[in-house]
Amino acid sequence: MLAYLRADGIRASELSRLSGQHKQIIGTLIDDLERLGYVERRPDPADRRAKLICPTDRGLLQMRAAASIMRAIEERHAQALGEPEYTAFKTALHQVADLQRETR
Repeated sequence: MLAYLRADGIRASELSRLSGQHKQIIGTLIDDLERLGYVERRPDPADRRAKLICPTDRGLLQMRAAASIMRAIEERHAQALGEPEYTAFKTALHQVADLQRETR
């Protein structure tokens, strides 16, 4: 879920949509991440009834570490396959993931 989180916050409903997970699952994950100190709920300035899920300093550190690890993995794969082949692979993988989300 941290992969979909934004530094300035995001609504739980948007996390659900982006991740393809049910709102109940996202709610449970948010509760767990909040208890562990990775996120906090804040009022949404655009809609006082809504809450934004915002990363804490600990959450931001984790997001940066994950992004760094993903960059290293992607660079390794691109180097092994070649940039054009890796780009084609990623495009195909995204298409499959999008299809999977549409079937839910």
